[in-house]
Amino acid sequence: MKVFDDEKDLLMDHEYDGIKELDNHMPKWWLYLFYFTIVWGVLYFLYYTVTGVGMDQHEQYAAEMAEAAEKYGFSQDGEEAIAAVSWSYETDDASIANGREIYMSTNNLCFTCHGAAGEGMVGPNLTDDMWLHGCSAEEIATSIAEGFPDKGMIAYGSGARISDDDMTDLISYIASLQGTAPANPKPTDTERATQCGIN
Repeated sequence: MKVFDDEKDLLMDHEYDGIKELDNHMPKWWLYLFYFTIVWGVLYFLYYTVTGVGMDQHEQYAAEMAEAAEKYGFSQDGEEAIAAVSWSYETDDASIANGREIYMSTNNLCFTCHGAAGEGMVGPNLTDDMWLHGCSAEEIATSIAEGFPDKGMIAYGSGARISDDDMTDLISYIASLQGTAPANPKPTDTERATQCGIN
């Protein structure tokens, strides 16, 4: 193995199969980075494990859930605080139009089960006065927010929460459907439905 003149002082006194080793030191930036990771690891261990000051993953999850509850209107156990709102029907054209847009949106999928005109398909007919789960503003809002997973209706029709203002417009539009006469309405399930007049 050829050894350059400037390497002779670095040459170590052992040789393996004709290979000689130079006594090169690690670059200082690499050593500083290595020392930093050691110090960081010790501080991390002290902060999260020994002192208990830092939140562990369970505490972080609980804190994020509490933040989501405050931001999106969920209670701590994951149930939506839908009952805390005082729901009422709006009758102005803008609210009804927005409610129809939400109803027909592919984000919420209301029309895919209840029909484009509320005539009922997989889901019940919304145009007659025989309803399964009540027709007050509070009852409709709760039905939408909680859904009926055992019957195939997930919360909000898609699982994605909508704002309280949009919910008001949506229940107002649904209420406006009662008494209309769409083509091919789904027959009423008289064994389960009860008369429920909105208008």
